[in-house]
Amino acid sequence: MPSGERPQRTTVVDETGSPRALGAGPETFASFGRGPDPVFLGLGPDPAVTVGLAAGRPAAFFECPAFAAAMPPPWAQAIPADWERLEPEALSPARAARSTFYLYRQNTRLFPSFWGPIWARAQLGLLPRPEKAETTPAVLLARRQGGLLEPEIARAVVACGRPVTDIPAEASGPAVARAIATGKPSLFLCINGAGLDDDGLLFSLLAEAGVPVAVWFVDNPFHVLGRFRGPFWKKARLFVTDGAFLAPLRSLGAQSAVHLPLAAADHFFTARPEPGLADRAVFVGRSAFAGRDQFFAGCRVPADLLETARSLVAAGGRPDFFWWRARLESAPLWPGKAGRTAGLGAETASLALRAGVLAALAEAVPLSVYGDPGWQALLPENAARHDPVDYYGRLAGLYAGAGLVANVTSLLLPGGLTQRHFDVWAAGGCLLTDATPGLPLFPARLTAPVTYATPAGAASLARTLLADPGRRADLAAVWRRLIAAEHRYEHRLAVLLDRATA
Repeated sequence: MPSGERPQRTTVVDETGSPRALGAGPETFASFGRGPDPVFLGLGPDPAVTVGLAAGRPAAFFECPAFAAAMPPPWAQAIPADWERLEPEALSPARAARSTFYLYRQNTRLFPSFWGPIWARAQLGLLPRPEKAETTPAVLLARRQGGLLEPEIARAVVACGRPVTDIPAEASGPAVARAIATGKPSLFLCINGAGLDDDGLLFSLLAEAGVPVAVWFVDNPFHVLGRFRGPFWKKARLFVTDGAFLAPLRSLGAQSAVHLPLAAADHFFTARPEPGLADRAVFVGRSAFAGRDQFFAGCRVPADLLETARSLVAAGGRPDFFWWRARLESAPLWPGKAGRTAGLGAETASLALRAGVLAALAEAVPLSVYGDPGWQALLPENAARHDPVDYYGRLAGLYAGAGLVANVTSLLLPGGLTQRHFDVWAAGGCLLTDATPGLPLFPARLTAPVTYATPAGAASLARTLLADPGRRADLAAVWRRLIAAEHRYEHRLAVLLDRATA
């Protein structure tokens, strides 16, 4: 080999159909367990490395058939003749207890459907748990740092009669292992896949322990699923706040997908109106979601298509996520991240819609915008911009005290609703909403008086409603009774727990 050239690395085609170069050497293995018998979870591209790790001890191994089939003939010849190749069902708790496992690290990314259950069985066998764990009513709730909805969901789960065990999403593996070592919780619940690793190892561990997994997508699910390498998510109980995603999820193989809208957080029902806002329209929200630029890095949308979308928005059209998909991409939404370019188009069109509506409102009525500094360059001078407010702090008072609260639903959610559709009315406020296709969740007689189709329509309706405080008060009272009776998080979690644990 000429000096300076790297040795050629063996490659395999992984579970998603992508070629992957394989690492070699002792450092490509991770060990766990303390038993005397070495058991290899894959031999890697060079079985001689595993012979060295075994250090003369008789060993056993599991191997993925697709991996073995991709190896050249010398690979099989290098496996010691006295090593036993095991089938997955051979991995009993007793065998796990007397083993030290050596995992070829890349395996769980290359073929997660094969290796996830084997890895999980090994891990479960090493836990100090009873042979037959009793099912408990506890719900394991993955909690993201700063997660908006998890506190409310935890409260609602408890209100439904189930104890909650918090699982820190950033360290979910050890926390789940501790929880299943002493019993079998009734459910693992997460928002937008929080706590689940990309390879599905935690999902496999929970499945092996007999704990169902529920994933509630409160954002576009294809922005979440793009990071998952294996099809494990198809076996989870999926819930989506936007019913428009049910059909594409099912077409990709989702076994259980249910429409479960957002709901009103409990603390909004006790809101105290903030003074000085009764004659103003208020908007509370970001100019872009956190980490937007990094998330869409490498994505581009054609300038002419973007101009078409902006024209549609101004005329009352909705160039949403599926509108962009139809014009940009033919690759499947999973596996991979093919949906992100359509997502960028929808997010860019959403910003144009939000900015257009707020500019029109500012010309028509007094407007206060509470949000990030990104709004500074997007708002007219006559709009008052304020710093962001805390969801569990001042926000409820703003909603209760404002003359109107403006809503603009993201086009990333073709048929979605936002928290404002529930929280504003719960607080006793009055919502001004775009004509999102998700509105039929509510009676048309209530949505019609507060719905606009275009930025100009928003301005006209805002003038009319602000000039008629009696009408606003009547609407707010009826809406508040409806939200309290049918759209609290207790209502949603009762459905979720019933469907996910049946």
